[in-house]
Amino acid sequence: MTKPKFNNKPNKHLWVSRAVAVVGIVFAITLDGMKVLIAKRSDKMMDEAGKYGIPCGYLDWNETTFDGMTREVYEETSLYLPDHAYHLVTNNNKIPFTIHDSPANNRQNVSLLFLSVYNFSPRMDMFPVDIEQYTNEETSEVKWISLTDFYLKYDHEYEWAFNHNETIKEAVKHFNRIDSAKL
Repeated sequence: MTKPKFNNKPNKHLWVSRAVAVVGIVFAITLDGMKVLIAKRSDKMMDEAGKYGIPCGYLDWNETTFDGMTREVYEETSLYLPDHAYHLVTNNNKIPFTIHDSPANNRQNVSLLFLSVYNFSPRMDMFPVDIEQYTNEETSEVKWISLTDFYLKYDHEYEWAFNHNETIKEAVKHFNRIDSAKL
């Protein structure tokens, strides 16, 4: 029997391991069409400073991956997803729709991608456009952009952190699959 070989990297006291990152893609259905929530990373950020992206970060101690994603969306945009539960169309039962685990990724993070879709079209007065005024040490700008504008302009003209423009495209494909499955 052959003994399997693994890539564990021991150090003096602990094993070197990979970190878990959570990514929160938020779509909003509005009277003007589908929008996606993005944030510009502040110039103070260690990685990908000044670039646009989707709210994301590392999983904290004692939280589920969904709770971590909810926290990251709130910390980076001020949007608290549970406040809008009435408008929720899908959150994939709080399960990531995909996982990126390639060791070639930045810092070898294991990233869990969550998609939450909200329908504000019947109640546009409830659409949280006010979050576009939010900034903090991590975030210099928050925007709702239409998916049409994303494909026509933002995908090519903006600098994206962590290839998040490709992540948005993955989320669109996932949503189109689940939306067409309902029909």
